[in-house]
Amino acid sequence: MHYFCRQNLFETLGMIEIVGHTTETGEHNWIAGVPWTRPLRPQTLELNPESGTNFPAFFDSTVPVMSESLIAAFVSAGVDNFDQYPVVLRRADTGEEFTGYAAVNFRGAVDAVDLENSEFTKDETFGDVEFTGAIEIDCAKTRGLLAFRLTEGPGFLVVAESVAMKLQKISFPALLLQPTKDYEGV
Repeated sequence: MHYFCRQNLFETLGMIEIVGHTTETGEHNWIAGVPWTRPLRPQTLELNPESGTNFPAFFDSTVPVMSESLIAAFVSAGVDNFDQYPVVLRRADTGEEFTGYAAVNFRGAVDAVDLENSEFTKDETFGDVEFTGAIEIDCAKTRGLLAFRLTEGPGFLVVAESVAMKLQKISFPALLLQPTKDYEGV
């Protein structure tokens, strides 16, 4: 079984949000699952406290950002196919700065969706697939990766069950581990 690892936006948790990206972070496709030719210099990302002031462990936004403790849990679970780039998070309203977070780029773009057992619609003109429900991952196609991005499907990070179980044992704020089979198109 596989899980989408994402920020829990379904509950009102009073979480602060990252607003956009910098010029340098905008030069990269953060969900393509491919390595970059040059590392990212340390960046400062703006926070908007309009929705709240609590910090999630995973800002699953334009620039995926994780807390150092979540990154350590991934490493402890055996995940090593990602690059991390330290960031400073700055509140737009007060200028207060926070460290202990890194932007993350997971390397591993995998065509692992079992279309025969997944729910989707297909655009008849362009052939694009839009997933509308359960997504089945074909384990034989994951290349043994414990965390990866899908080449076709939602842009969420996919993790193996062993990783999800390890992460669930630790209480990470606003972290959602959703079985891919429970996906409902959002």
